[in-house]
Amino acid sequence: MRETDKPIRLRRAVASSETAREINRDILLHTIHLHQPVSRADLARLTGLQPSTVSVIIGQLIDEGWVLPGELGRLPRGRRPTFVTLNDQHVTLAIDLRPGNANLAVVDINGKILGRDVAIFEVQEDSTAKARAAIKHIAGAARALKMAYGDRLFHGLGVSVSGRVDQKTHRLLFSPNAPWTQIDLHGELEKALEIPIKMENAANACLFSERWFGNFGDASNMIVVSVSEGVGTGLLVDGRVVRGRDDMAGEFGHMPMEETGPVCGCGNVGCWEAFASNRAGLRYYHELAPDRAIATFQELIGLAQAGDMRALRAIDKMATYLARGLTMLSAGLAPEVIIVVGDCTALWSRIHPLLESQLIAKSFTPYSPRVVAAVDGDVARLRGAAALVLHNVLFRREDFAPRHPQEDQILAHAAAGAR
Repeated sequence: MRETDKPIRLRRAVASSETAREINRDILLHTIHLHQPVSRADLARLTGLQPSTVSVIIGQLIDEGWVLPGELGRLPRGRRPTFVTLNDQHVTLAIDLRPGNANLAVVDINGKILGRDVAIFEVQEDSTAKARAAIKHIAGAARALKMAYGDRLFHGLGVSVSGRVDQKTHRLLFSPNAPWTQIDLHGELEKALEIPIKMENAANACLFSERWFGNFGDASNMIVVSVSEGVGTGLLVDGRVVRGRDDMAGEFGHMPMEETGPVCGCGNVGCWEAFASNRAGLRYYHELAPDRAIATFQELIGLAQAGDMRALRAIDKMATYLARGLTMLSAGLAPEVIIVVGDCTALWSRIHPLLESQLIAKSFTPYSPRVVAAVDGDVARLRGAAALVLHNVLFRREDFAPRHPQEDQILAHAAAGAR
């Protein structure tokens, strides 16, 4: 037998006892999150772990302060079980950074928003001084909000921003609708607030929000579409967040939809977001009603909700283009669910049938993805910013991909039990 014909023996990595404990710890934390309040006996049943293993790890998590023992349950006979929950004393600051304002919040580990504020500012694309002044203003509002909840355990700041963020350098690489690229946004915020910061694209942040706080934590293939001044997407494929080279994956808002059309913020013509964003909706209304001057998309939503036919037609046209892009994403990525985030979901009863019918009509398989509105609307961007920090602190890793294939199976089983 030639040397090259000899069978190749693969070395198998053997998990140490410490690795096994870490995996089991993560499984229990996820299961508590899904089912809380929950007893140790139910945790053993849901995860398949030995009751003795569950008791040891829960004891450690209580000692570490991540889990709290709660009320006693009742059984027909035997010892009454003690229910456990995640300790909601653990919180983080969250900022959803927009072109002209910042939404701020204190969010606890269970996704509850404890307090909110808004910082309004003016930033010019070529003015570094104005950008730094805006950061100073935002930091002041964040400090005040943090002081209002000084009895809580803060773990840093999560920032959701319209644009793509290099996760290695923390630099904002691409932000056509929010002029922050002239400064080191991450560095300026970290310097002003003196706390650790996680910064992420808004659509990816919404993806984290849905995975941790939403109803689709067990989905392995999911797309979040954030509709605001632009259109951004967060992609979960086979259980992993898709980032691409330099973390630039997901800019489907800039895929060409038409050969002609309005100039996009990126400099190209005919981009998807030029036809399906909030700005597009406002443009459609102004074309239909040149005699009416409205400045914000919220005003357009209000007119539509009041039955203004021109506003409704503008929203319908925007939704038609949104549907066209979703059918392309569905064909290329085969998601289980598409989640739409944005102010437009206030008219979901009107928009949803149009989106759903197009996805069904254009599908070349018997299946089409569910298309749903984010359960918490645009607050998903704030909760997502919080999830960036809390998930990393709790599980000591930034992505949602399990450490071990078995962990994925057990988590899916636990999530199925939550429904």
